[in-house]
Amino acid sequence: MFKRMETEAIIKAKELAYKVHENHFRLSGESYFDHASRVVDLLQETGINDEETLIAAYFHHALDVAPKNYDLIHKEFGENVANIVKEYNELSGGNISSIDPNTNGDTIVQTYFNLIKNQKTLIIRLADKVDNIKSVYTLPKVMADKVAQKALLLYSPISQLLGIGKFTKVLEDQALKILNPGEYYKIVHYVEDKLPEIQDTLKDTSQFIKEILAEKGIKAKVEHRVKHVYSIHKKLLTLIAEGKAKDLSGVYDIAAMRVLVNTVEECYAVEGILKQIWDDSAGKRDDYITHPKPSGYKSLHNTFQVKPGFMLEIQIKTHQMHEENEFGVASHTFYKTGETLKKKMFANPNWLKEINFGINRAAIKIDQFTDNVYVFTPKGDIKELPRGANLIDFAYYVHNDLGNSCIGGVVNGELQKLTYELQDGDRVEIKTSKNRKKPSPDWEDVVKTKRAKDEIRRSLKEVMQY
Repeated sequence: MFKRMETEAIIKAKELAYKVHENHFRLSGESYFDHASRVVDLLQETGINDEETLIAAYFHHALDVAPKNYDLIHKEFGENVANIVKEYNELSGGNISSIDPNTNGDTIVQTYFNLIKNQKTLIIRLADKVDNIKSVYTLPKVMADKVAQKALLLYSPISQLLGIGKFTKVLEDQALKILNPGEYYKIVHYVEDKLPEIQDTLKDTSQFIKEILAEKGIKAKVEHRVKHVYSIHKKLLTLIAEGKAKDLSGVYDIAAMRVLVNTVEECYAVEGILKQIWDDSAGKRDDYITHPKPSGYKSLHNTFQVKPGFMLEIQIKTHQMHEENEFGVASHTFYKTGETLKKKMFANPNWLKEINFGINRAAIKIDQFTDNVYVFTPKGDIKELPRGANLIDFAYYVHNDLGNSCIGGVVNGELQKLTYELQDGDRVEIKTSKNRKKPSPDWEDVVKTKRAKDEIRRSLKEVMQY
């Protein structure tokens, strides 16, 4: 049970939030205040004890019910808290909510990070979505499905990236439960049937490993877990696609164990000891210490038959490897996120820890992807262009004919000139004219992208030759 942090300012925020949200209710029928209180609890359970973050969490929907609440929050708790709430409100009402589920997941994550300036806004947003997905069953099926898809496409990957396992599990499991309840409950019942045996085996095996290693003079920390439902679901799909399994009985790594030691030499020594005790599975050994994954992930993986019919994957790594794998540049989620994001995170690996543990300090700005701008088509597809690009660049990015015939655009519902400079999160619709068949000669000096310049030159050259 977590220890609730309640400073004088936080108690004051709680009392004021209750007044602000009096008589305001969500679609589920519950009050906004009850929801906000649970979000604060989720943050504290995750280890977030930053006072500004917790205060802002109480008011994260305050501007939804009345924009004038910004002044109230600013007066009572200062500019930093008020701006977190303001940014949250802008993010909540922005175009990011209209993402097409078929959009590339890497780009979605990158776009989202570009839209958020303060890490505290991000962590509140994640906690909000974790609480929301638990009550999504009160919504119409179409809406619930959209919430679930968003959880899998956006919020779960970000939660993984930040190392917030509790958030990831809730988002993924609840999303699967909404989108494919039959598969969800099939896995739940399968694991429940095997759970007593799994837990007993993990407990006994863990204790045995610690004792046998201690006898060999190796001090080790042994941890184990049963994987969450969505993780098992993904593994099953992979095995079926590879022809290695037909059903859940073919998924061996429902449970996993981690052995942490002090040195690389001890990693291999531990594996050698375990191979003397149990048979390992052919083809299931991976040496990511000698050959790290592209992300930098290091560990020694092997699967052992620790008892008849029970295969257990054991990961052996040093404490330092585990620290880097979980919080540093080799975070497991780097295999699933975009290249731009990876490069930014390599530049500041401590950024993950700073967000996850929320130490009291001045607001830390998220390092944005400053080289590019991310905008949406009317259908919700995300387009990545160089920062400084305008509507002409966008038109040519979508299609050459669209570029040649463009005369203006509608950005976020407002008419704009072709020279309008695109901003992160803009929703863009290009206006064309049947009478325009070629670009204007002066466009070449206006556009920023090589693609647009090349097409403008080509089109003008064709006209001159004609």
